[in-house]
Amino acid sequence: MACGVIASWSFEEQFYSASAGTSVARSDAVAQEVCSQTVGDYRKRTHKLFESANIKIDSVVSDLFGVTGRNLMDLLVTDRKALTLSDVAGCVRGQLRGKEAELFRSIQGFFTDHHRFILKMLLSTIATLEAQIEALDHEIGCAMKGNEPLLERMKKAPGISDVSAFDILAEIGPNLDSFPTDSSLASWSGLCPGNNESAGKRKSGRSPVKKHHLKTIMIEVAWAAIKKKGSYFKDKYYRLKARRGPKKAIVAIAHRILLGIYHVIKDGVDFRDLGEDYLTLKNKSQKIFHLRRQALSLGFDLVSQTM
Repeated sequence: MACGVIASWSFEEQFYSASAGTSVARSDAVAQEVCSQTVGDYRKRTHKLFESANIKIDSVVSDLFGVTGRNLMDLLVTDRKALTLSDVAGCVRGQLRGKEAELFRSIQGFFTDHHRFILKMLLSTIATLEAQIEALDHEIGCAMKGNEPLLERMKKAPGISDVSAFDILAEIGPNLDSFPTDSSLASWSGLCPGNNESAGKRKSGRSPVKKHHLKTIMIEVAWAAIKKKGSYFKDKYYRLKARRGPKKAIVAIAHRILLGIYHVIKDGVDFRDLGEDYLTLKNKSQKIFHLRRQALSLGFDLVSQTM
C-alpha cells in the first residue's frame, strides 16, 4: 500500500512539474468553469423568480438572456409602476419584432417591489460573473500564446471550439511528457473503463476516477461532436447507444476524441475524421456474406448491382 501511495504521488508531482508552463492557464480554466456553473445557477434562479411572479417572458422568447430578454428585464427593474406597449416595443430586437403584444401580455403578472429588488441583485451578480469570465478568457488567451498552431490543429476535431481547446491544452500541457501512451492519458482523465476482476470473474467496469475536470470537458466536446453531420463520431455514437445506452456511449466517444487529441499533440499530426461510412465499409465483405446467407434462408438470392 505504501509503495502505491508513493508511486501515485510521484506521478502527480511529475505531471505538474512537466506542465508548469500551463499551470496559470489551468487554474484560470478551472476558475472559469466555476464561474460558468455559477452563472447557470443564477439564471435558473431568475427563471424561478419569474415563475413566482407569473411573468411568462420565456414562453415567448427562446432565450431569456438574449438581447430582447435582457432589455425586458432591465425594463422590469426600473421604478416605473405601469409599463406600456410602447415601452415593450422599444425592447424588442431581431426576429421577435411583431410579437410586441405577446411580450406585453407576458409581463402582466404580479411583479412587486420585492421581486424587483431580487431581480436587481440577480442581474448584478450575473453581470459581475460574466465580466469575470471575459477577463479569464483574456488571461487564458495570453497564457496560451505560442501554441496557436497546436490549437488550430486541435480545433479540427469535431466538437472542439476555442474555449474547449484552451481548456484541454491547459489541463494536459503542450508536450505530454508525463503520458507515455494514449492509454495512460485516458486512464488519468477517467475516460477508460475500470478493471475490477477477481478469480477470473469480471465485476464492475466503472472508472475509479469519479470526477475530473478534463473528463467534464471531453464529455461536453463529445455531445457537440455527435451533432456534426457526416461525422464518424455521430455514426459510432448511435451504434453504441443502441447496445450500451446513451451515457456509456457518450463516454466512449469522449474517449476516442481524447485519443485523437493525444496524437495531435504528441505526434504533431492533423486530426482526421474517418467519416460516417467508415464503419459500414470497414467489414463490407463480411456484411455481404451474412446478408447473402439471410437472403438464401428466406428463399431469395442476393444479386449485386453494377452501375
